[in-house]
Amino acid sequence: MSDKKAGSARVIDREQVRHIAFLIRLALTEEDLELFSDQLSAIVDYFNRLAEVDVTGVEPYRQPTLPRRRLREDVVSPSLPREAFLTNAPDRQDGYVRVPVVLDVPDGA
Repeated sequence: MSDKKAGSARVIDREQVRHIAFLIRLALTEEDLELFSDQLSAIVDYFNRLAEVDVTGVEPYRQPTLPRRRLREDVVSPSLPREAFLTNAPDRQDGYVRVPVVLDVPDGA
């Protein structure tokens, strides 16, 4: 397939798509590279065409002001008893919920 699409040069080439896929750790096939290169180039081309539109005299869009949500009053209430809470825990130890290690902290840190 050539690097021309609908008369305009391809803006995003396969190597750029490959680099982006590497950065986000996404495995792509050669067909995916071609497809995404075409699709991303079409998107960039569309935005480039939008930039050519004469908007002289058009007021910028302003989002209407929405009323602020009313928040409930912050009231202290009794918490769930420890045993009632722990009955729903899939794994517990010594009165605490046991979870898998999330961060590997070296000794002495």
